[in-house]
Amino acid sequence: MRTKVSKGKVTKLLSAVDRTWRAAGFKIVQVRPKLPSLSGAAPDGCIVKFSVGGFGQVRFDAGVGAISPGHGFHVEGEEGDTFPKAPNGGPDYTPDVQDPYWSK
Repeated sequence: MRTKVSKGKVTKLLSAVDRTWRAAGFKIVQVRPKLPSLSGAAPDGCIVKFSVGGFGQVRFDAGVGAISPGHGFHVEGEEGDTFPKAPNGGPDYTPDVQDPYWSK
């Protein structure tokens, strides 16, 4: 997620993610308000994590167990977002999208 989230809104975002995941049937397995981060597990074994980095960058991760051989397939759009280049030539993950609510 490339939207800059202000320090004052991080707790609100963490709470909104928590409520949404619980309503969707996820069991919250870890909450760390100081980092902040939140991890949840779905009944089907899917694991999700929400975390905020030092510069306000928000990250969502998800994972599932291994799929049996022969069941994999290409997912359209899995190439991901194209990030601007950092000074070292790698991708620049610094939040650069300003939102009228979340960034103030």
